[in-house]
Amino acid sequence: MAAVDTYLRIGSRFYIPGLTAQKRDQILVTIWFLATFKQFPMDELVLYPLALYFACAFARDIDALFPVLKRGGWMLFPFPIWCTLSVLWGLEAGLIVKSSLQLYLTVLISFCAALRLEQRQLVFSFMIAAGVFAVLSRFAAPGPPERGIFGSKNQMGLNMVMLWLAALCVLFDPGQRRAFRILALVLAALSLNLVFIAQSATAVLLAFGLLGLVGFILLLRGRGLLHPQVMLTLSLGLGVLIFGGALFLSTSSVDVAGIILEKFGKDATLTGRTVLWGYAFDQIRENPLLGVGHGGFWRPYDWTSLARKIYVDFHMALSARFYFHNAYLEVAVHQGLIGLAFALLAFGFGVWQTTVALLRRIDMPQAFFFSIAAMMLVRNMTEPGLMTAFAQMTMILYMGALMEARDRAGIDPGAV
Repeated sequence: MAAVDTYLRIGSRFYIPGLTAQKRDQILVTIWFLATFKQFPMDELVLYPLALYFACAFARDIDALFPVLKRGGWMLFPFPIWCTLSVLWGLEAGLIVKSSLQLYLTVLISFCAALRLEQRQLVFSFMIAAGVFAVLSRFAAPGPPERGIFGSKNQMGLNMVMLWLAALCVLFDPGQRRAFRILALVLAALSLNLVFIAQSATAVLLAFGLLGLVGFILLLRGRGLLHPQVMLTLSLGLGVLIFGGALFLSTSSVDVAGIILEKFGKDATLTGRTVLWGYAFDQIRENPLLGVGHGGFWRPYDWTSLARKIYVDFHMALSARFYFHNAYLEVAVHQGLIGLAFALLAFGFGVWQTTVALLRRIDMPQAFFFSIAAMMLVRNMTEPGLMTAFAQMTMILYMGALMEARDRAGIDPGAV
């Protein structure tokens, strides 16, 4: 522990007027978001020192973390532990050890951020980090505009939707500074523009869905769900939606889903995703409980593997990354049904805590975390990402859930 304290005191030798420990940690969390938004050459020179700092901070503040652990924080640890144990039967031992360490760091960093930052600070930090990549994607993209500076249009679309959400929550938050809210307005417009440029059906639908969700939460703020104005607006909105939808569907033979999918270049199987899901179920039946371990399935260079057949069927280059386009199936294939249960335990903890937090305090920071949980619920059905190490959405969900547990424990983040 003495070594940990020595490491954490290094920064105290370089005094910066007005820089409190909380502001310092907010800056470090912002840098972490920047470094994990997109892989870039030599990013380990940023990630490893930050990971070491947060790991040491976790060890130093372990006493303060016990109340958070007792209020459900422990639920985040079974999945990394299970992934570590899978080295006993997994096919890629090296990858399993590496990914397990990254999963532990994902949890530790989430704990440190939750213990030290206010919800409002975290939302602003994420907006700044995402805003940097939005500006670069719009004005300095080296390739096709629909990809920006990211590897694919889906990746850019998702990241810009997250920026859109963060910017909306800062913009409509009266607790934020006026300058921050003006900046949020600019970034909201930029992010929405990039969502359409990305031409991602999922991103466009998520963007408008989140706008409606944030708008409804704004309506609830200061009134409550049973307020007459809220009930009237909700009833009228649902009535118009149901009546209009029923009238349209009863008088039209148009395939609405087909039109939407065709607009974004998709086929009826969602670009073959339902076919992939069939392969995933076949693999789960072969190793139902334990799975094949991290990296144990997608090995296309093995001529006898099912992965090779999938790559050939979908005309994928063997060097490309591929996945099942379903977060739950991806986890079940690699970690088995036992691992999936542990993943759902952590995910359920995050969704429950962020929902309870919003019901306790209907404000924009809580709306941000709740909306991230809602996004993950939708996205998990067609994309991977559940329990992926250093995944932005997963870490934000963890942080929001742990902040709620921290608040219920009566811990002041400014005093840690």
